[in-house]
Amino acid sequence: MAFMMKDEVFAAMREVCKRIYETGKMIKTEDALMELMNMEGILMHCPYHHFIMPAALLTLAAMEDGKSWEELDQWLSITEERARTVPPGFCGNCGACGAAVGVGIFISVYTGGSPLAVENWQWANEGTGRCLLAIAKYPGPRCCKRTTFLAALEGVPYINETCGLHLEISKDIQCNYHRKNAQCLEETCPFYKEG
Repeated sequence: MAFMMKDEVFAAMREVCKRIYETGKMIKTEDALMELMNMEGILMHCPYHHFIMPAALLTLAAMEDGKSWEELDQWLSITEERARTVPPGFCGNCGACGAAVGVGIFISVYTGGSPLAVENWQWANEGTGRCLLAIAKYPGPRCCKRTTFLAALEGVPYINETCGLHLEISKDIQCNYHRKNAQCLEETCPFYKEG
């Protein structure tokens, strides 16, 4: 049975991005990611994570750059359209985790990249590639939370370097989702928090 993504969940995720944006207070990348992952309707493993990664990053980038909500909302519209094209199970079925692809989506949207671009075409692909290599250091099975955190840890420094941003991310992210994940790697996962 195919996973059906719901428009109302995307709308709710955009509302969370708006709420983060309207506080005017910069938060760490993992906190923005977890606000989206903690939403009702976001399962342990689901393709909404393909939107969560670039949406969180774009929200923080828009705040840093002083963009208007309308500008951020436009970015989120483009991002949703692109994230919806990354199918469920892309990690195991095609060898490219959607969280890593989400970093590439962020770079492409933020820099105005396209298939005909030069530098930002390279940046989007390199950013995705670096994230995929970080994710590949750990075995399966899938875990959308683990791969999202791994992609963010690898992607944020690269984004800051290439895009001139100053996004923050903790080196000691602790995952509290393992109780919901029957396939959790537990102590093998760098984010596992016992208890």
